[in-house]
Amino acid sequence: IGPLTGDASSLGTVAQAAVQIAAEEVNAAGGVNGRPLQVIYEDGKCNPVAATSAANKLLNLDKVAAINGGLCSSETAAFGPTAMQNKTIVISYCSSAPTLTGLGTYFFRSYPSDAYQGKFAAEYAFNTLKAKKVAVVYHVTDWGNGLRNKFAARFKELGGEIVAEEGSPQDNKDYRTSLTKVKGLKPDLVYAPLYPDGGIAFMKQFAELGMKTKVYAGDAWADPKLIAEVSGKGDVIFSEVVMPKSDEFNAKVLAKTGGKAVPICAAQSYDNIKLLAQVMTKFGTDPDKVAEALHGVQYKGVSGDVSFDQNGDLTVAQYVVKKIEGGKGIEVK
Repeated sequence: IGPLTGDASSLGTVAQAAVQIAAEEVNAAGGVNGRPLQVIYEDGKCNPVAATSAANKLLNLDKVAAINGGLCSSETAAFGPTAMQNKTIVISYCSSAPTLTGLGTYFFRSYPSDAYQGKFAAEYAFNTLKAKKVAVVYHVTDWGNGLRNKFAARFKELGGEIVAEEGSPQDNKDYRTSLTKVKGLKPDLVYAPLYPDGGIAFMKQFAELGMKTKVYAGDAWADPKLIAEVSGKGDVIFSEVVMPKSDEFNAKVLAKTGGKAVPICAAQSYDNIKLLAQVMTKFGTDPDKVAEALHGVQYKGVSGDVSFDQNGDLTVAQYVVKKIEGGKGIEVK
């Protein structure tokens, strides 16, 4: 499950391509216990309603052994409880909302919780950027709320001031009222955990209002479509999870998609399929046995070293800061 259309679809479609590559490799090596690995793709649209509908089909009609997804936290939060009641393994490749921690025995994610990212961003803003006053403009979603809460709590602990917290629905396309308010408050920094479609509208209106304040966004701004659209419209940086460079994996994905870049979460999506195939080859599809095996796994994948704590969360996370410039995300040294 992931956004194959709509918001964040430029991430979701590449993650889908990565799954296709992994499944092809698993099947070329003999499948799972001699049977082909079958993958069913459903469009979660980065939307709770669509994701719930997708999961209900997978759980009740297709009777899947596991769900790789969702990408957006709002997708996973929507169908996760039902999947847990159904004793179905869910392993998300990109959902990072802290509220997903402890979702259930059968829940895992190969992408780190924003409990890490929000803290990292606050410390970077205060210690490196020397910001003392920050305005937060965020989407009222599992992901946006999680980053806003973790960032604000840590920033205030460090001695900083949150001068405004402006929340809006994910599908909002008009940020002028919030931006006008923020402009009048003259913060040192705007922290913006917004999803890509809203982020594009936000930065266009930011530029139209002549604002010059630095914008620090969440990892969703690693989206290639957003980077192309907002480049040149402001001084923008964003956090991104550090991953080992794999030229071989990137080449496979680019050959499959015909694209120019491999965005966040594609490597995690690929690793999830390989990891599930490995565990299920050894333990079958019994959810209790699979969950127990995943809790003890030490897996080295293209996304890095994967191991899970008692909640199914990654045990470690590292971040890098990138600046949007010339249509690219360039690491800030």
